[in-house]
Amino acid sequence: MRIGVAEYDEGPTGTTVFYFPNGVKAAADVRGGAPGTLNTDAVRLGYEYRMMQAVVFSGGSWYGLSAATGVANELKAMRAEQGDHDFVAGVLAAIIFDVGNRRFTRVTPDDRLGRAALRASREGWFPLGARGAGRFAMQGVFFIDGDRSDTAGSWPHSGQGGAFRQVGPTKIAAFAVVNALGAVVRRDGRLLRCGRNLATGACPTISEALQQRMAGTRRRAGDDGHDGAGPTGHTTITLIATNQKLPHWALQRLAVQVHTSMARAIQPFATEQDGDVLYAVTTDEIDNPALSPRALGAVASELAWDAVLESVPELTEAPRRDPVQLTRERQRELEGAYEFPGGGILTVAAGSGRLGARFQGNGRIYFDAGRLYGLLPLGPDLFLVDTPAQDVIRFDRQATLIVGITLNPGAWSQRARRRDGGR
Repeated sequence: MRIGVAEYDEGPTGTTVFYFPNGVKAAADVRGGAPGTLNTDAVRLGYEYRMMQAVVFSGGSWYGLSAATGVANELKAMRAEQGDHDFVAGVLAAIIFDVGNRRFTRVTPDDRLGRAALRASREGWFPLGARGAGRFAMQGVFFIDGDRSDTAGSWPHSGQGGAFRQVGPTKIAAFAVVNALGAVVRRDGRLLRCGRNLATGACPTISEALQQRMAGTRRRAGDDGHDGAGPTGHTTITLIATNQKLPHWALQRLAVQVHTSMARAIQPFATEQDGDVLYAVTTDEIDNPALSPRALGAVASELAWDAVLESVPELTEAPRRDPVQLTRERQRELEGAYEFPGGGILTVAAGSGRLGARFQGNGRIYFDAGRLYGLLPLGPDLFLVDTPAQDVIRFDRQATLIVGITLNPGAWSQRARRRDGGR
């Protein structure tokens, strides 16, 4: 098995490819009410041969399925170079919804990104967290009370996670991209993360979180009354890979057993707003009579929980505020209108001795239109948006000119250009 990732930073979004040069036998289990897949029906037919060469996970909602076409086209080109002009690539794919209200751009994975991920594939590695298909994944919106920017600030990021174990000659790996409506739950019953940008204290148990949610009266972002007219915003997509020889019925049961177990790691799981899909594949290389299909499923189920836990990136502690007061000249340098993709405008201006900002347009989960936000200095060009979400704004320079801003610099960064070109 070779694994490759490719990303568009301007999204941000990405694709993860699992490449099996010698092919795999495959099975699928679909639990969510809003799946987006490719070739899933083909592996439900019980064929006892290795007909698939790749599994592709991608961001971008339905658009992201084009990354799988890119992988297939690249495999066709690779085999043609080897003299096999009649080869037809078998590619499985599933996507997550990483657009919508969580980022400003509509950049999505495409044929070119799928090709790049396959070309980057190599053995013995799998990047965790905000990488590949999990670059802008989030989880736990079910427990958010309301949809204003100050409450949506508790919507945590997740990503992609993996885990591996060997039992005798049997190798087992689990990989998951977690973009769930539900929340990731630790083995002690507590939510793993309950804030977006900063490491916080102990999160509530799943029982406490459910009680708090049921006691609330405000409309929640997870209860958006979706009427089925388009793609929904949540999904967990999973791959279980092994080298143990399994008849197709046992491989299918492995998929069902592991997928069922994941309701422990993500709660609630497989709702009508999730597109949960699990692929189970085997390279069909070794016999291991000491490890029954049931026992293999038990081990893989624990690995799947490990993979879900590993999907949530580490976060930093709260940034320290800079006590230095900005001069009026410095404030004037930063004042201006900054336009995000999609046309939303953040206007920065000084008032009462400090910088503030107002947003016009669709502020996604970051800004409410017309609301005044204080900008608290963290450094020369770095400011904290004064909300519970603790989003960060960096003013970007070309030479000495301020030409734009970056919201949350790092893996989840989103950029806006200065409308007057900079000064």
